[in-house]
Amino acid sequence: MNYSLFGDSPFSVTDTGMAFRYAPARNLDSVPIVLLHGLSQQGDYWLPVIESLGLENAIISIDLNGHGESRRMESDYRVPTVSGDCLSVLDQLKIEQACIVGHSWGASVALNFAANFADRTHSAVLVDGGAFTPANILDRGSISRERLRVELTPPEGPFTESELRAHYLPQELSLSIEQQDRVMQAIDRTYQSAPSAGLVTTIGIQRHMAVLDSFFDYNPDSDLELITVPGWILVACDLNASTGIDTLDEWARAKQDADSKVQGKTNIALQHWYGAVHDVPLYWPGRVARLIAHAAQRRGGGLM
Repeated sequence: MNYSLFGDSPFSVTDTGMAFRYAPARNLDSVPIVLLHGLSQQGDYWLPVIESLGLENAIISIDLNGHGESRRMESDYRVPTVSGDCLSVLDQLKIEQACIVGHSWGASVALNFAANFADRTHSAVLVDGGAFTPANILDRGSISRERLRVELTPPEGPFTESELRAHYLPQELSLSIEQQDRVMQAIDRTYQSAPSAGLVTTIGIQRHMAVLDSFFDYNPDSDLELITVPGWILVACDLNASTGIDTLDEWARAKQDADSKVQGKTNIALQHWYGAVHDVPLYWPGRVARLIAHAAQRRGGGLM
């Protein structure tokens, strides 16, 4: 699969060190789309979605603080800091407003951006994140910060290529060869060669945990109250997800609470996608792209 929308264009870098790639729009009157990846990923994670979107809209894919080509930025991974650095990308490109899209941790960045930079936000799409964070689990008091940190610590590696393929290409999803190629290309920059053998994450375990620690301090509830722009919240409801450990049960409860948080907010549409897994942009890129394209439409007001 040839992802030619960005071509071989190099990354641009802001004064703060945030790296991004930009593809101009075919329709100059369209709303630019900013794509924010999740923890441990990088901007290419969105390639399957970008391919489905095409170039009707300008596309800005960012490597967030500490990730990918932005891994040399100053080590401040607090969500408000990261969203402020995203603003510098729009400033550099002289973009007045954009549709801000985030997945997982990136969805929290998107929510914070939309709530605090409403004049620069046309709309927001939060893909399986943003409205619920580890802070919501900690607020319940049923699990300590230390235990949650242990539960959310990823394996350090190194990994073999076959192990990564088994992780990203589960047999139960029945992906075609073409779909498998898309997924593996999308996560290619997420990993790098280990010093000895195999592959490790580009972000590294220490930086991953530093981002996670900062994420623990971000409670989205006040930003959900503040947001006034049109917003869509996509909740992936994995029908095959195991609830064998308490953390997963608590995470499911945090997701369920999102419904009550946005009740009465006429500017937010919450959608439950049954059968979707957390990495839904990788596996259902066409559906995610259609939602983003809808959110990025120019309209007189409201969500429809």
